[in-house]
Amino acid sequence: MKRAILPILLLFTLAAQGVAIELLPPAIKFADIYIIPHWLLMMLILQVTYEETDNTLIPILYGAIFGLITDIVYTGILGIYMFVLALSVYVVQLLHRLFQTNYITNVFFSIVSVLVMEIALLFIYTFLTVPTMTFANFALLRLLPTTLANVIFISIIFYPMKQLFHWLNK
Repeated sequence: MKRAILPILLLFTLAAQGVAIELLPPAIKFADIYIIPHWLLMMLILQVTYEETDNTLIPILYGAIFGLITDIVYTGILGIYMFVLALSVYVVQLLHRLFQTNYITNVFFSIVSVLVMEIALLFIYTFLTVPTMTFANFALLRLLPTTLANVIFISIIFYPMKQLFHWLNK
């Protein structure tokens, strides 16, 4: 039964991040800035750092599966979020081997993973000739607000999720 808690929680997080933008005040929602919640990525970062398992492929697999679900539900092109979410989780796994796990490193992991995810999405959409913004506008109007919002989110969920993973690991 404990094994089913994490996928259900990830599915709930995916649904919640889809409606999170609608809950923002209109002054922020209709401004020129873009805040993209990557709550699923933040949950996967905490899974990488606190789940005690010998199989490091599981978080990457969750990233690919839930990235594909994100592609199906929210985007018109299949495979982009599947690839980018799994790539971001893989980068965090590589960094996790180099650093001791604590709150500060999780914030660092979240910043790096959002940067990897957003820049990879920009390059992929630019390569596919989907209209995007210039890199300067992207960095100022999307990357910075998105990174800040996701750092706030991981700061809020850090301790409860750490406790959940300790309970799941027993």
